[in-house]
Amino acid sequence: MESGEGKRAYDMSGRKAAVEETRARILEATYLLWLELPYDALTVAAVARRAEVTRQTVIRHFGSKEALILAAAAWQQPREEAARRVEPGDVRGAVTRLVERYDLSGDANVRLLELEGRSPTVAEMLRRGRKSHRRWLAETFAPQLEGLARRDKRLTVDALYAATDVMNWKLLRRDFGRSSADTEAVLLRLVEGALVSEKGDAR
Repeated sequence: MESGEGKRAYDMSGRKAAVEETRARILEATYLLWLELPYDALTVAAVARRAEVTRQTVIRHFGSKEALILAAAAWQQPREEAARRVEPGDVRGAVTRLVERYDLSGDANVRLLELEGRSPTVAEMLRRGRKSHRRWLAETFAPQLEGLARRDKRLTVDALYAATDVMNWKLLRRDFGRSSADTEAVLLRLVEGALVSEKGDAR
């Protein structure tokens, strides 16, 4: 027969697992709604409905909409980084993967940019996103950046960032109505241009 102490440990383990499962469901619901809705429409009540929990449960776990959104961004970041990862130096693969991710989340990113300066929460999300994107560029194009002087390396990463910014995707996909394939072709040209040295040699 199971001892009282063993049963209590089992119950505590089960409760912890249930709490973690609920938390993950709330975070996933928040991220999915962020993809779909304007920032102001992404409310605690909307998240609770999508996660099939009460509003009070969301508040109990995260305290506020702002804290919830930042937690969801942190929860999604490693998943996003994994989804974008390619073999270092694979220029075409990197652009393909980037366009795939922008086709999924680009509209939400653009909506967030439109709110820059209005909300500390939005400002923090954009700061994290820019830091993550710059790190991805440095890691993805490490073979091309190897051996460059510090300033030239920084300028090259800046050029890569400008070439791969989400607003270029918006211009091509939304404003011009280009296909994903054509958008990829244009961004590839921009990235290849950013990887050309001052002497005109491709890195």
